[in-house]
Amino acid sequence: MKYSLLSAALLVCFVHTVSAHSTASHATAANLLTASQSTQAQPALGVELAHKARQVCDGVSPSQLSATYVIFKGDDSGKLSHELQLTRYQDTVIYQRSPQTFEAWQRNGEYIRYFPMDKRSVSYRTGDLLSLNISYDLEQVFHLVSPDVRSELKQADDIQHTCLTLESFSGEQGGLEVSLQWATSLELPYRLTTGENEQRLTYQLIEVKPVTSVDFKTLTAGYKDIDFADVGDSESDPFIAKMITQGFIQHGSSGFYNSNGQQMPGDGHSGHSH
Repeated sequence: MKYSLLSAALLVCFVHTVSAHSTASHATAANLLTASQSTQAQPALGVELAHKARQVCDGVSPSQLSATYVIFKGDDSGKLSHELQLTRYQDTVIYQRSPQTFEAWQRNGEYIRYFPMDKRSVSYRTGDLLSLNISYDLEQVFHLVSPDVRSELKQADDIQHTCLTLESFSGEQGGLEVSLQWATSLELPYRLTTGENEQRLTYQLIEVKPVTSVDFKTLTAGYKDIDFADVGDSESDPFIAKMITQGFIQHGSSGFYNSNGQQMPGDGHSGHSH
């Protein structure tokens, strides 16, 4: 029996489909961005953003950090779509985009999806992802932009932001114009822009802070985990049934589920193993 995971985080791409909505916290972030933007050659930081940037110099390691990005579409940072929090600790990176779910990747290729409201998680081994024809670039997962992509862009002069040295890149990827300011000490983008005009999508780093072992463990403590390979034998589990109904876990082409998450008769099942 085969299932597939429906998650945007499995393929960390330049372009994300984003919905248009804003909150008070988003407006604050947008104001910081508006204050921080000037010319591409000599960008300026707002006072609060500059203060946060200076904190990066004080004990933030690229292997133990939490980075918050605001993501907006078009030329106006006021059109903020959502925030992305990337937490990196040693050989694991966590992506948080919403309160409903977040994802963790490990350097060995294993993937875990967490559901905070249920305090449950689903773990996927490398073989599980391969069996689902899910491809990924771990360097891109851990750094948002992989070294291979940077090597294909044209590098310009470095920019100095307080204590951050930013390497500037520009070029084209997949038919899209790309502009990248790379924070060398963080091993992450400071600012990434793809596309043009109203289709332009911008990732702007607004905050970075150090992460301790205790901080990181707290993010995933207390979750009851199920292995992806055991999902097919756990259809009576209310959590699994709900995830199927909501579309987080989808049955493969050999079978279907009704609106109650119950399996409907099919023409056989495909096997699954690690």
